[in-house]
Amino acid sequence: MKPLLIVKKQGVYGSLQDQGRYGYRAYGIPLSGPMDKVSFQAAQYILNNDKDQTSFEMFIGGFEFEAIDDGTFVLTGAKCMSFLNDVPIEMWKTFQLTKGDVLSIKSVSHGSVVYLTPKEGFQTEAMLGSNACFPLLGNAINKGSILYGKNAEPLHFTRGLYAPFRPVFKSAITVRVFKGPHFELFTEESQQKFLQASFQFSGGNRMGYYLKGPVLRLTERKDILSEATQFGTIQVPQSGEPIVLMADAQTVGGYPIIATIHEDDLHKVAQMRMFNTINFVLMEEKICQ
Repeated sequence: MKPLLIVKKQGVYGSLQDQGRYGYRAYGIPLSGPMDKVSFQAAQYILNNDKDQTSFEMFIGGFEFEAIDDGTFVLTGAKCMSFLNDVPIEMWKTFQLTKGDVLSIKSVSHGSVVYLTPKEGFQTEAMLGSNACFPLLGNAINKGSILYGKNAEPLHFTRGLYAPFRPVFKSAITVRVFKGPHFELFTEESQQKFLQASFQFSGGNRMGYYLKGPVLRLTERKDILSEATQFGTIQVPQSGEPIVLMADAQTVGGYPIIATIHEDDLHKVAQMRMFNTINFVLMEEKICQ
């Protein structure tokens, strides 16, 4: 490993993520991995990396890095203002950093999650077979942290994605869902509201996103046995306002599960920001059309 970057300014939250930590959910250890797999995988493709290389994932920007050594990088994900030595650089295209260069990730205008990826990925000590940040230990990246990489061969030309192939992050999204194990325990009115109304993102983190909208109620108050959960599970606590479980969420939960979001739509949910709205479409209904 060689030191690539040092964190000069810390943003809202940042962590190293690979594809995730598989095989340990039975022990209560979350999968983790990227919140937005589409942007994460696009970075690996642009750099011609193996698909399970490690990226630095950051929320809402605000980070500043100084290069300790030379390297080739790419920025993918949410649209943000980014600067190399105070000169704007384009996302979704490779760029070079040389020792002493300063990379600044400023305000994010569309979406919320940005990925910084070097050629051959960042390197860190693997834990349980993965380089993904282990949330139970709270080992996030802070000011002064050093990010390590490999002695990678530089790319001899610029690689990137043309604009038409880049994801577009909208303020209002619609996602596909499957019925959860407790869907039928909700009142018919609540089922209809869930599938017909818009819900507003009100905050959250890598564990869960909170939604505001119509209050969802069970037909009767009753104890629910804990059920296995996953990235995309939609739980409804006693407040009646849904919670979407995200990449670092617990592996089991005792709140009623009304639905689970289709895996291919999770990247859209991950990029939601304050006051964005989301609508749910039941997969069964779509199949029957």
